Amino acid sequence: MRMLVNIVTGYLGSGKTSFIQHLVRELTPRERVVVLVGEFGEVGIDGALLAQDTPDVLELGSECIYCTLSADLARQIPLVARSLAPDRLIIEYPGTAAVQGLLAAIRILGRPLTNYRINITHLIDARAFDDLYNQYPYFLCSQISRADVLVLNKCDLLPREKVLDITGRLQAVNPGAPCLCASYGQVDQAELQVVIEKSRLAAKKPFKGIGPQNAGDIPSYYSFSRKFHGLFSQKKLLRLTEDFSGPDMGQVARAKGIFYCKEGWVRLDYLPSGAVLSPVNGRFCESKVLVIGSDLAVGRISAALLDCLHVDEPRSIGGAGKRSSSRFHGGDRRMVFGYRVCDDMPDVDWNATSKRV
Repeated sequence: MRMLVNIVTGYLGSGKTSFIQHLVRELTPRERVVVLVGEFGEVGIDGALLAQDTPDVLELGSECIYCTLSADLARQIPLVARSLAPDRLIIEYPGTAAVQGLLAAIRILGRPLTNYRINITHLIDARAFDDLYNQYPYFLCSQISRADVLVLNKCDLLPREKVLDITGRLQAVNPGAPCLCASYGQVDQAELQVVIEKSRLAAKKPFKGIGPQNAGDIPSYYSFSRKFHGLFSQKKLLRLTEDFSGPDMGQVARAKGIFYCKEGWVRLDYLPSGAVLSPVNGRFCESKVLVIGSDLAVGRISAALLDCLHVDEPRSIGGAGKRSSSRFHGGDRRMVFGYRVCDDMPDVDWNATSKRV
């Protein structure tokens, strides 16, 4: 039986990771599921979150998602099929990469799409739909038109009339794809079966309604990523998200991270429309952050993150473990102490990485 490949697409902050988490929880009791995450930089956030629900999570990063990531993901598909033999492979595809690049890479590498049962599920942030359509109409419509299933996420944040209006506009672009409404990336169990069972029968033609001349191309984004060992302040992290909206940090389009605080592990999600800091269950070996945008002020972002650390109250991260330390300069703060759960973790590289995405 051919392996089913679920490709999950959607612009930055549309809720792809949350959607995949719900999908994996629904599928795991009866299917062997492997998740392949295409990440923006060297420090991955989504893979760590998804690993709490399934042990079979593979993460790939790339310096330039427009150059190599599609080919890297395409090469992994037959390797996963041979080595792990899953019933289903779920691919989380980067938010600013066109899915046709991945499909083309599969063909170029000599593996016809007919070798797999492919399903493309595209997530749309209902709250951000109008802004995205005005800025990047061609990119957005080309992604929507290639989807087998559309999921309109964050419907709980809009009036019903607006949700119906957006649904109608989505169906005008892709009348053949069912459009499901979701909140927090979760759809109704009965509707979820549509995503689980529907697979692509034939290649779809690209959307012709809007030409590239008035598209408003997706900008060239860069990423900044870093790992930390130490205890963070939730209040300072929330203040940091306010700074992301200002001019001093550059044009931050997306930020996400996992941080250890006094209250436990928390997940940070930032978009220009707002930020959420929520508790997350799981055992992680370190705090980490990924910031995506253009003209990023890497030095200021790094310094602001260090200022969010508690330096006077060493804490155990998730229990007893190996203590690690790192030096940094700034005032009287000379040492940060933390504890690691994973004894086999390498020492943290405190040189922040900045990658083009």
